[in-house]
Amino acid sequence: MLSLRLLSSLGLYAGLLAAGCASRPDVGAWQGPQTPSSASTVQWTFGEEHGRCLHSEHYRIYTTIQDQQVLELLPEVMEGAYSMYRHVASDVPVSDRPLVCYLFRWRSEWDRYTQRNTGNDAKIYLQIRSGGYTLRDQYVAYYIGRMNTFAVAAHEGWHQFLGRNFKGRLPPFVEEGFACMFETISWKDRLPRWNLSLNAPRAQTLRKAIEGREVLPLGKISAMHAGDIVGESSLKIDAFYAQAWAFARFLYEADNGKYRPALNKWLAETADGSVYDPTHSHANSSAPWNRTAVRPMIEHYLGRSIESIDAAYQAYMKKIAYEELPAQVAVFSDGGGSR
Repeated sequence: MLSLRLLSSLGLYAGLLAAGCASRPDVGAWQGPQTPSSASTVQWTFGEEHGRCLHSEHYRIYTTIQDQQVLELLPEVMEGAYSMYRHVASDVPVSDRPLVCYLFRWRSEWDRYTQRNTGNDAKIYLQIRSGGYTLRDQYVAYYIGRMNTFAVAAHEGWHQFLGRNFKGRLPPFVEEGFACMFETISWKDRLPRWNLSLNAPRAQTLRKAIEGREVLPLGKISAMHAGDIVGESSLKIDAFYAQAWAFARFLYEADNGKYRPALNKWLAETADGSVYDPTHSHANSSAPWNRTAVRPMIEHYLGRSIESIDAAYQAYMKKIAYEELPAQVAVFSDGGGSR
């Protein structure tokens, strides 16, 4: 899966705070590990670059990053994110084999690795402006600053988790949306925390998309994937991810969790390869996905027509973009994701 772009500038939110700080509704709750993870280090090289492989309970993280604090925190991020993936997909059995990640210090190293290992798809991956990608059950990213690197790692880790543990495949729009839910990371006592409801950059982009009339109906955007927008403007790319994030939140928590049981069933059946799909395309994760399967899949699991679901989804997006935005922004303005 591609992660084409991650918003990062905290200064974008100052004006929104000034306009909306009088009312700051609570949004979501912080969750995360209660104790530190344990990790060991072995030497590793990439070409002439000296790096390390960080060994933790569920991960092997190959990296050429030299910042010692980043190296200490990376296993905490991934192990904490893993616990959150298990929280969201609680009914899914998981493999006990470690997951493999590559995190490079420089974009040039990432480019070389991508050119060597992705075959004819390299030209697509190399268009990624900032972020990473997941190929089967491994993710590959490069350093873009501490907090953004952690956000990308947690995002790509979700794709990796699905690639390892799901026999079937979710529609890319849905998979990307949930990956975005893991991007906002807070820290307390050197332990990572996640609030799956908060993502200020995505919320702000959602508002821009609504006001710029860039929001697409669910029936259309749910049948798209990141490759469809890789060459589009920044706004269109960001709007795709913002809408995907909003739909994932809609499934996970809208109307006091109304759709959560349906979501749990959808995830569990996708994981065991019995997902509802009239095209018989999504039961096998290695098979090409079929756009025409997405509408009947959504309608089946939510028990409503796509038009009815879209009406509720559009209203939910407006709630995020206007009612919630001050609370979303406050997380960044109060310390850039640190607690």
